[in-house]
Amino acid sequence: MNQSTEQLSPEAKRSLLAQLLQQKNGGKSTATMEFSLFYFSSNETEFSDDKYRLFLEGSKFADRHDFTAVWLPERHFHAFGGIYPSPSVLCGALATVTQKIRLRAGSVVMPLHNPIRVAEEWSVVDNLSQGRVDLAFARGWNAGDFALMPEAYKNSAEVLFSGVKTVQKLWRGEKITLPNGLGEPIEVGIYPSPKQAELPVWITCSGGGERFMEAGATGANVLTALLFQEIEELTEKIALYRQARADNGYDPNTGKVTLMLHTFVGKDIEEVRELVRAPFTDYLKTSVNLWSSGKKNVNELTEKEREMLVVYAFERYFQTNALFGTPTTCQTLIDRLSKIGVNEVACLIDFGVDIESVLENLNSLNTLKNSYQNSVTSDRVEDYITA
Repeated sequence: MNQSTEQLSPEAKRSLLAQLLQQKNGGKSTATMEFSLFYFSSNETEFSDDKYRLFLEGSKFADRHDFTAVWLPERHFHAFGGIYPSPSVLCGALATVTQKIRLRAGSVVMPLHNPIRVAEEWSVVDNLSQGRVDLAFARGWNAGDFALMPEAYKNSAEVLFSGVKTVQKLWRGEKITLPNGLGEPIEVGIYPSPKQAELPVWITCSGGGERFMEAGATGANVLTALLFQEIEELTEKIALYRQARADNGYDPNTGKVTLMLHTFVGKDIEEVRELVRAPFTDYLKTSVNLWSSGKKNVNELTEKEREMLVVYAFERYFQTNALFGTPTTCQTLIDRLSKIGVNEVACLIDFGVDIESVLENLNSLNTLKNSYQNSVTSDRVEDYITA
C-alpha cells in the first residue's frame, strides 16, 4: 500500500493506523484512545485580566500536539463554570487561533435555545474553523437555568430531541416553516451555509440508561462523565447504547463514547496528589450539590459530615474516577475504559490547580496520549504504510 495520506482527516489517520497496527499484531486487537481537553472552571467570581488564559493556551497546546478536540460547556447564573455561558462565542475565538483541533460544545442545552439560532451561530463557527465543529446537546438539569426558557422545563427531554432534529435539518440546507410577526407562514433557512454537510452530534448522558438508549436510537454519539456513576454502571449503559444503535439500523461499533475525566498528569504521583488535593477539594465543595446527586440534602449535613464527605470524594476520585497520576500509572484506568467501550477521554483540566502548573504538565498528558497512538501525523501513517 503506497497511497498518500496527506488529505486524510486526523480521525481517518487514527483509524487507518489502528487497522495497520492490528494487521502487524497478527489480527489481535490494539487498544486505542482519543484524548481531548474539557473546560468547566469553578472559581471565576471576580474579574481578572487573564480569565481565559488557560482556555486559550491549553487549546493551542492541544492543537499543536494533535489532541482530538476542545470541549466547552454551557453554564449560567453560577460561578461553577460561569465563565462559559456561550460555547459558540468561545469556539469562534478558538477557530482563529487553532488549525486542526475539533471545536466542540459540551454541551448546548437545547431546551434553553431557539434551534434556528443554534444552527446559525455554529454554522458561523464551522466556517471560521474550516469545518471543525461538533456539538453535544443536553437536556439540562438545573431548574434555575430555565429562567431563560421556563416553558421548556417540564418537557425538556422532548424539546431536546425535537430541537436536535431541527438543527440537523437546517444544517443540511433544508428549510422549515414558521409564522412571522404577522402570523403568516414563511420558510426559513440558515446563512451562512456550514462547511460540513452533516453535523456530528453527541447527546450528553448523565443519568440512567434511558438517555444512552435514546442517543443510540438516534445514531448520535455519547458524552458522559463519572459524576453520577461508577465504571461498572457505565459499562452496562454503554452496552445499552450499542444495542440501541443496532436495533435502530446503526452500526453499533461506530458510535463514539466520550468520557469526561478530571485530569492532572505529572511526573511523580505523590507530587500530583499534593498539588491537586487542595484545589480539587475546594472544587468538590463548590460543586457538592451537583455531584452528591440528591442522595441526602447537603444542607442537612453537619459541617463535620460535609468535610468527611469531601475527603471521601477526593480519595475516590483520585484512585478510581479521575485521571490523576503519571503517564505510567494512568494507563491502568485508560486500559479499563478502552475495554468497556470508551473511545475518547475528555480531560477536564481547569478545576483549580494554578495555571502555570497545568500548562507545564500538559506535556505529561501528551506523553500519555501518545502511548495510545493518538498523536498521528501523515508521516507516521506513511511510515506504517510503506514499512
